[in-house]
Amino acid sequence: MLRRLTIADFGLIAQADVTLADGLTIFSGETGSGKTMLLGALQFVLGGRADVSLVRSGGARARVALTVDPPPHIREWLASEGFPIDPAEDALLERELSAAGKSSARLNGRAATAATLREIADRVSEVVGQHAHQRLLSADFQLEALDRFGGAELLAQRGAVNDLFDRRATLAAEGARLREHLQRSNDDRALARFAVDEIAAAGLVAGEDVMLRARRAVLANTEKTSAALRAAYEALRGDDDPLGVAASALGPVARYNLRLAGLAETARALQSEVSDLAAAVAAEIDGAEFDPTEFDALTERLDALERLKKKYGGSMDAVFAARDRFEAMLEGDEARGERIAGLERDLAALDGELDRAGAQLSELRAAAAARVESAVRCELRELAMPNAEFSAALERTGAIGRDGFERCTFLLAANAGEERRPLARVASGGELSRVLLALVVTLAATEHARAFLFDEVDAGIGGATARAVGVRLHRLARRSQVICVTHLAQIASWADDHWTLRKRERGGATTIAVDHLPGGDERTAEVARMLSGESRGISAEHAQTLLREASAAKRGAAF
Repeated sequence: MLRRLTIADFGLIAQADVTLADGLTIFSGETGSGKTMLLGALQFVLGGRADVSLVRSGGARARVALTVDPPPHIREWLASEGFPIDPAEDALLERELSAAGKSSARLNGRAATAATLREIADRVSEVVGQHAHQRLLSADFQLEALDRFGGAELLAQRGAVNDLFDRRATLAAEGARLREHLQRSNDDRALARFAVDEIAAAGLVAGEDVMLRARRAVLANTEKTSAALRAAYEALRGDDDPLGVAASALGPVARYNLRLAGLAETARALQSEVSDLAAAVAAEIDGAEFDPTEFDALTERLDALERLKKKYGGSMDAVFAARDRFEAMLEGDEARGERIAGLERDLAALDGELDRAGAQLSELRAAAAARVESAVRCELRELAMPNAEFSAALERTGAIGRDGFERCTFLLAANAGEERRPLARVASGGELSRVLLALVVTLAATEHARAFLFDEVDAGIGGATARAVGVRLHRLARRSQVICVTHLAQIASWADDHWTLRKRERGGATTIAVDHLPGGDERTAEVARMLSGESRGISAEHAQTLLREASAAKRGAAF
């Protein structure tokens, strides 16, 4: 429940401190006295618009604070959002707006955002005013109202349909993205397949180009190599044999000197190595023959490798890297194809699940529509529309949407013998106000208690109809806190708490004072003023009658 509203320099309100009681709280005042401005302050602190025009002329900043006693489920939500509140503690919402247009908000002394305040507002209050009249005419609002009336089971089923539809949309979007990617990459995929096949057909071996160039160099220089080998062989096998001569010379004297024996042995070893070297050179001479067929094959292979290197990166490593990249692309496309096939299977299963969930939602809505029609008709009869017929018509839209298969249209026949038509086509301002009130009262019976802020609920009505509206507001206030701005005495007489707003001019400046009317003569005078503009005489007597009747009805009548 909303407990206390403190206002400073907001619009024409220089200072106000309003205690908000349970039941029905009425704010009244002469035309232009700023009644709606007070509700504007409430909406501002609950996250509403912040415009510098809201700062009182000459003021540095507008400040509004609101104390709220949240019910348990709101306390749990606040704790989950990082704003825990002790069980015995109220929530204090504060918001400021500087003359320069800078806005700030706090929740129990901690910095908060306007969005957080709006979320709190959605949970603890509902504004019923001119904008609500327009919302009432929208198909989205009408479907939302019907679903809220349907209660927890219907809302849970609608949530299930929402979730399934969103899951389906996510899968469908992924499938579309994958198909688009595959479509765009057709040419790339063909190129990748060609490249992989071309590289695979080449049968590449790492380092092959280096080895082939070396072998071709050998073949290209066969003639030079052969000449060098023959020269070396002749030198090694020539007539002169210095190592043999040396070994023969040292042999006979080796037994006289150990050093000489070592030299003789070295000469013989070197002579043996030279013989081995000569044999090896001879073998190379035999193999050093130019093979034109091999040379041509090597050249052709190297040319093929060079073409691949030039085409795929300039080196053998780059060719192998390109092959791996193209293979990964093809594997990725194959995986995408498999994923698309899997998505299509999942979508088919999800479509069936969504259709079943949508059908269950439609059944629950049909039952809720019948109940809400009966309840709203009863309320309209009590709101001086005894012959009104109200319907919540459900129309199937074809393909299922996020909120199910159907749209809802509220139909009204305000008078006997009239055809039921959409509200926007048949309802006057007064009728629209009463239909909205009837819906609010009907919905309030099915939801968590919250504070209802009524502005312009009395538009286009008066007399007995105004009294009926007052009765209904009082009835609603027995379950929920109701705050109502009105200019009708018939409504104000049902107040459990009454405040009045008055303009005051001092020193050339205009301000609005918000005064509490605890009862007695002050309240009678205000109700009389609302009746005729006069606070005495017949108006006062009429006001006393209204107040006595309302008081007696509250004590004894069943609503």
